Amino acid sequence: MSCLNNYMLRAFCLVAAAWIVPASAENLPEPVGHVARVEGAAYISSRGYTNAAKVGQAIVPGVALSTGAKGALGVILGDGSVLSFGPHSELTLDDYRFAPAADELRLRATLNRGTLNLITGDMARLDPQAVAVETPEGRVGVRGGQVLMKVTP
Repeated sequence: MSCLNNYMLRAFCLVAAAWIVPASAENLPEPVGHVARVEGAAYISSRGYTNAAKVGQAIVPGVALSTGAKGALGVILGDGSVLSFGPHSELTLDDYRFAPAADELRLRATLNRGTLNLITGDMARLDPQAVAVETPEGRVGVRGGQVLMKVTP
């Protein structure tokens, strides 16, 4: 009888674990790009955590990207757009959606400080109004090509 009770207890635990774990796991957003270059101090902040940026690290919407005094960071997004940051920079990737078949094209970012060199990819070619960068002074619509921005505190 004890073997049967032991078996029933293990079966119950397995069923309970399979049922409870997915309910408590967070739905993580799909990666929309990756870190291509890191020099010096560069960081990625998401969901209350800040980590040193590493080449190959996934980028998801909502992340904050920052660099230190001698830092530089390069990111490539899914449509081929390239974002490069110089020292003392801070940018938040507010929203990114590249789904041409569903007619969903959006790149929204906020540059709080520092420098940003943005080379637009396929998104700006498909919809020239899809790319915009907010700054403390206002919004910059990027219609395609390359733009270099500097925000000073």
